Amino acid sequence: MHEMGVADSILQAVDKELLRYPGRRAVKVSVKIGNLAGVDRESLHFCFDSMVKGTTWEPLELDVQPAAGDELDFSALELEEI
Repeated sequence: MHEMGVADSILQAVDKELLRYPGRRAVKVSVKIGNLAGVDRESLHFCFDSMVKGTTWEPLELDVQPAAGDELDFSALELEEI
C-alpha cells in the first residue's frame, strides 16, 4: 500500500523535526497533497492513524490540505510542551 509508505515518511519527518525541539511533542502535522500526487487521502489517514495509535506519537493528528498538481509537501508541525 503506497499510502503506508507516505505515512511512514511523514512520521520520519516529524521525528527529525522534533530533534530540534527537546521537551516538546508533536500534536498535529499538516501536509499538502495535490490531486495528481497519486495519494488516496482516506487511505493515508487510515494508515497514519494505524501507525500512530498506541505509540509515543499519540495523540498526533494528520491534517491534509489540498494543493495543486502532484505536490506532496510537509507543511506545518504543531507542538506542545511535555
